[in-house]
Amino acid sequence: MYVYLRSETVELEMREIGGEGLVSEDSDLVPVAFFVNGNETPSFRALLPPDTLGVLSEVTLEPVTLGVLAEEPEDPAAEVHAMVGLTVPVGDRDEAPAAEPEMEPWRVSAGDPEAWRGDRHDDEDVPRTALLAFAPLVRLERKLPDDFAAELADLLESALAGSTRPALEARVDRMLGDL
Repeated sequence: MYVYLRSETVELEMREIGGEGLVSEDSDLVPVAFFVNGNETPSFRALLPPDTLGVLSEVTLEPVTLGVLAEEPEDPAAEVHAMVGLTVPVGDRDEAPAAEPEMEPWRVSAGDPEAWRGDRHDDEDVPRTALLAFAPLVRLERKLPDDFAAELADLLESALAGSTRPALEARVDRMLGDL
C-alpha cells in the first residue's frame, strides 16, 4: 500500500450535490462534492454516510492535510484506483499510558511480541494521526508508469486543480474515443 501525504494544507469545502441516478431513494448515502481552496470545479466526489459527513464537517473547519492511498497495480497499463483522505488526530497526548499488564512467565522468554514493528519512537512532538479516506480517485491511464509514488502525487495534485472527471464520465469518453 502506498500513501502520499501532501505537505501543504488546503481549505476543503464540502457541498451536497444532486444524487439523481447515483443513489436509490431509500439510501442513507449522501452525494457530495469537495472543493479545494475556493476552486469552483470539484476536486473529488463521493457518496458518504451521514456519520462521515459529520466528522468531515468538523474537521474541514480548519485547513487540512490531504493524502492519497492506493495499491500499485501489477500491470503498469492498468487503471490506478486510489482513495483521497485527510489526516485526523488520533488519541489524546494528555492521556496517561495504560499500565503494562503483568506478563505470564512463559511470555517473558518469548520476547517482545511487537518487535516486528521496528523501533518505536515515543516522540512527544509528533502528533498521532490517521488518514480518513473519503473519496475515490481513478486514473485510467498512468502518466508515470515507472514511479508509482510520483503517480499518486500527480493524481492528487491534478484532482486539487480540478482537472479530473468522475470515473464513469472518463470511461464513457474513453470508450467513445474522446480522450
